[in-house]
Amino acid sequence: MKGNLLLLFMAVAMGMNVYSQTPGILNAPNKVPSIYEEKIGDTQYDLQTNAAISNRFIRLGNGTMSAVWNYVQFGLPPTASNGGTGYNYFDGSAWAAWPITMVSAHNALYTNLAITASAKEMVIAHTHSSAGMIKTGRNSAGSGTWVDDTTAFGGFINDAWAKAISGGANGETVHAIWQGSGFYNVPLYGQVGPLLYSRSLDSGVTWPVLRTVIPSIDSNHYVGFAADNYSIDTKGDEVAIVVGSRTTDLILLKSLDNGTTWTTTIIDTFPIAFYNDSTMMLPDTNADGIGDNMKWNSGDAHVMIDNNGMCHVWYSKILIEDTSVAETLITHLNESDGLYYWNEGFGSTPPAIIAKAYDYNGNGIIEIPTTSTVVNGMGNYNGGITQMPSSGIDAAGNLYASYQSYDERTDITFYPGVGHKHVYVIKSPDNGITWSLPYDVLGASVDSTIEEGVYACIAKNVDAGVHLIYQRDYAPGHALSANVTEAGWNLDPSDIIYARIDTDAFGYKTSGINDLPPFDFRVAQNIPNPATNLTSINFTTTKTDKTTFTITDVVGKVVYTEDRGMVAPGSYTINFNANQINKGLYFYTVKVGVNSVTKKMIVE
Repeated sequence: MKGNLLLLFMAVAMGMNVYSQTPGILNAPNKVPSIYEEKIGDTQYDLQTNAAISNRFIRLGNGTMSAVWNYVQFGLPPTASNGGTGYNYFDGSAWAAWPITMVSAHNALYTNLAITASAKEMVIAHTHSSAGMIKTGRNSAGSGTWVDDTTAFGGFINDAWAKAISGGANGETVHAIWQGSGFYNVPLYGQVGPLLYSRSLDSGVTWPVLRTVIPSIDSNHYVGFAADNYSIDTKGDEVAIVVGSRTTDLILLKSLDNGTTWTTTIIDTFPIAFYNDSTMMLPDTNADGIGDNMKWNSGDAHVMIDNNGMCHVWYSKILIEDTSVAETLITHLNESDGLYYWNEGFGSTPPAIIAKAYDYNGNGIIEIPTTSTVVNGMGNYNGGITQMPSSGIDAAGNLYASYQSYDERTDITFYPGVGHKHVYVIKSPDNGITWSLPYDVLGASVDSTIEEGVYACIAKNVDAGVHLIYQRDYAPGHALSANVTEAGWNLDPSDIIYARIDTDAFGYKTSGINDLPPFDFRVAQNIPNPATNLTSINFTTTKTDKTTFTITDVVGKVVYTEDRGMVAPGSYTINFNANQINKGLYFYTVKVGVNSVTKKMIVE
């Protein structure tokens, strides 16, 4: 670990608040869950994903566990040429020794783990060589020799950033998705960043479905998707994929026949179809000639299928800016906050915020340093303040979600003007209606005020404990950061930590999806849709703020705008006469203050 006695002594000497903290939420009225932690490995390569959490941790019904992570051996520079997959295994009683070698001989990074019902274990990851995407496997989880297969996926060098999982009625199917344009954004199938889907029915031996694009997200619908902007889950023959980037819809793809056919649900609609940064700007809802800043999906969406086959999605948003056609799209890191949640029971109800950075001192603000040598007072993880969800479920259907968020209690003197993110876990006992207060996974550590915890991955199979792995060190951010100062802080290795948190203590004071924190507003689908003349849009807000109603066409041109002035908390109806615009597909946006909701509308 980056910490040592010297660093601890220096921290104390500098007046940092180093203390042993009771596990759980400081100053929050909760019963404290107990936690067990153990280091299971380390890595010099401390970037585990670009956005969505990969499937890196599996707990089987027999109590054994397998964990993988991006790995560079201690003392080596954190480069792709030194990188590969680190692995450790829990045999039911103990973890193996920390690994000092990689699973594959091919420097395979951005790794994913799949274990079939017959215990065949495989890692799917990409290389920076002509091998492209490769599979490394063995016949029994936790034992045997790893064997590389560099030909299974065809050896396409631009295939990168995979997510993989086992499934199927017999448990022997392996599903994999990845992005097909790679590091240099090479166009493929009419897209820059097509999401490629592959499937094996025989435990990864053959791949009769290979590098296909699911029709509803092909070049007829989207320009493409960015690295790691997708996740996948299975339950028997049911498969779910969620995908979405900073200028696309957030999309749920669902198959009930093991990946043969797919249905599509748009969770959140981006206001401009086929957004092109070179020729477009963000919607100008107030008609002042300047594209408005907006919060949008950051690319880290995570999907989980529950015990009854319902899909649940968690994600965060990031503030984006593109004020004119001439300006390049700008992402404002660590400026937006909120963990968003949606499930298939929401219907036309928009996703709700269920967690934010926690206000420990209760003063109504999150105390983030305003003067900082890096991005907005915290490490750069390519997103907002709260981000990178993962999830699990127990036999009773209780949902558990992890995420990383800024902790305002952390020290900001050792790394001047920069605090730390911690890993948190929340629980819902009622299928996502209410959620517990957040549990700080790092709260039990004596060094919690000077530690960072990120990239948590929960094992989906939850028993009496929530099992997860995460990355922990002392320095904010990571060694591959574009910020030279941040990268320089992260020259020492990071620890890979296994944690188990008791589940029976999460049932304390809960808050609903509408009041932790309060939702800003909700916008319903217009009725009727398609519209021929008069159509109505209902919206509800909890704030008093300026409100506008705007309609744009498919290229982002504003065709109608209405300033509704200041509105008080309550429910309202917008009546719009569709005869004012031509027939076709449109996007309507209701904006209250700085927040907005956009939905599709068809005029016939």
